[in-house]
Formats: sequence, structure tokens, C-alpha cells
Amino acid sequence: MRTLARLQDATIHAFAVLAGIVFVLITLVLVLNVGLRFFAGKNVYGMIDAIEMGLMAATFLGAPWVLRKNAHVSVDIVMSGLSPARRLLVDRLTSLLGALLSALFTWATLSALMIALSRGSMMRGVLVIPEWVPLLAPFIGGLLLTLEFLRRAAVGPETEAHQAGL
Repeated sequence: MRTLARLQDATIHAFAVLAGIVFVLITLVLVLNVGLRFFAGKNVYGMIDAIEMGLMAATFLGAPWVLRKNAHVSVDIVMSGLSPARRLLVDRLTSLLGALLSALFTWATLSALMIALSRGSMMRGVLVIPEWVPLLAPFIGGLLLTLEFLRRAAVGPETEAHQAGL
């Protein structure tokens, strides 16, 4: 069981790093595009399509890490008014609800991904890509969120809200 927990930790961390890299690349491409427009009157071909997909992918791939670090939005005023035992109970109940919703989202995403794969459908914008490609990040992120919510429901949050550094 510990090996699975370490594998989950490593996977969440790896996708968080990947999400960070995507955000850095988006920033660099935007700066490059502005410079090219100013100095050469040209744009980076397909930049908007790539940024849209990158933002979606980075958001879904980074979400489990945010949850792991307890850096997500919570209603602190309500939670701080509860006793430690009730705070843990509320956190576990909301984690179970989060797991259920994440599992439903993951199932819906997997269904859409499988349909896109079976049809061989393509997304046509400036860039033309298989429709299943942008569905990978929400599927992976949803699956990791489901597992992380289940872990939180079983053992509680890794850190208290005031320890998250936010």
C-alpha cells in the first residue's frame, strides 16, 4: 500500500511540474508573439489554439497537486469556527463528495475520449489535432483528483490550511 501511495505522490508531483512547464512555455510564447508582431508584423501560427489547450491541460494536471497541498479554496471562516473533530469530519465528508464528483467527471471524460477515439474525429481550428488529445489531461487530472480526494477522506488533509503557504 505504501508503494502505491509513493507512486501516487510521484505521479501528482510529476504532473504538477509538467503543468508549471506548460505555464512557463505559454508565457514565453506570448512574449515571443508580441515581439514578432511589433518587430516583424507576424504572429506565431496556431498560438491561440496551443495556449487554449495548454491552459486546460495545465489546470487539470496541476489540480491534484493543489489539492494535495491543501492550497485550494475553502470556506475558512466556517472551518475555523469548528472544533478539530468536527473540522476533520467536515473535511472528510467534503472529500467524499469531491471524490464522487471527480469520479463522475472522469467517467464522462473517459466516455468522450473513447467516442473520439472510435470515431477518429479531429478538431479543426488553426491547428488540426485528434479530438481525443485534449481530453487526456482532464481524464488524467480527474482520475488523480478522485484518488486524492479518497486519500483525504481516509487519512485527512496532508497539511492544515494555515500551513499551505497561501
